[in-house]
Amino acid sequence: MLERFLNDNGQCFRLAAEATAVMHSKAPRVRDVVRAQIDGITGIESGTRARYRSLALNHIEDPLGSIPVDRLTRAQVLAWFEGLPVADKTRKNIHALLSAALETAVRERQVGENVAKGIRAPRSAVLARESVFLSKADVELLAETIDPQYSTLIRFFAATGLRFSEATALRRRDIRKDDGGRYVVHVTRAWKLGGGGWVIGGPKSPKSRRTVSVQLSLIGILDEQLGPLRNDDLVFTNASGGPLRNNQFHRLFWGPAIAALTDPGADPRLDQAPTPHDLRHTHASWLIAKGAPLPVIQARLGHETIQTTVDTYGHLANDADSHAADLLD
Repeated sequence: MLERFLNDNGQCFRLAAEATAVMHSKAPRVRDVVRAQIDGITGIESGTRARYRSLALNHIEDPLGSIPVDRLTRAQVLAWFEGLPVADKTRKNIHALLSAALETAVRERQVGENVAKGIRAPRSAVLARESVFLSKADVELLAETIDPQYSTLIRFFAATGLRFSEATALRRRDIRKDDGGRYVVHVTRAWKLGGGGWVIGGPKSPKSRRTVSVQLSLIGILDEQLGPLRNDDLVFTNASGGPLRNNQFHRLFWGPAIAALTDPGADPRLDQAPTPHDLRHTHASWLIAKGAPLPVIQARLGHETIQTTVDTYGHLANDADSHAADLLD
């Protein structure tokens, strides 16, 4: 039996000792403390909890799940962390989930140390996709190229900066004219992925509940879009009048339009391929170019903190400030 045991562990007494310690450990396994951590989080929606469980299942449980928490080493966590085949932001989220679970295990005296604490990825480890900022002419070209059913949606995205999940959850009652005849959008809902599928919930954060005024030049096309709708009808829908899903919109309408506009032989054409979310970035860039203060942009976009606005668009504000200084020459 000893011979078989040593053969199974590469004839290495160190590995054999480690394997013995793992087998005899009374501590809970990593997968158990992570699952308990997710189950114990309060104040989150079912869709968020479902995403946490998916991250744990796909990225934590497979390589680390069977290891007792008192036998998990920092070297193992570091190797796991550096090998995660995901984008930098997702990698940080997965690591934060594991670290929080181990921190709870420390407090409950299941393990003496959180070996995941303090592990960080280099800032340049993963190159983030650069945002694409469109001109007004670019947006109009896109609106004219895409299926006519979604031309108003394209212009609306660029004019309001709403997220896809927010815009596609709007009802007719959520878009009203003020005393001056300007349309005002009341953002109180968004689509969220729950355990049983897509459901309507609140926006991303408390400050995402907001009121957004629409530029006067869009009154005509919004009159046409909203005219036949009843109060509880969705404003932007699929061809059957049902909810418009991001993947469906991208596959059937956005993707073909962008492919046509970025084709080398297209004239006119777009130099870069934007995503629908880039229309939100475009909206912010237009405001900055016109000198709108960052706190105003924060409120309009529904960012929870000004730091998010500064981190995302601060470099554009610096460019706008340079242009302002040039006006004084």
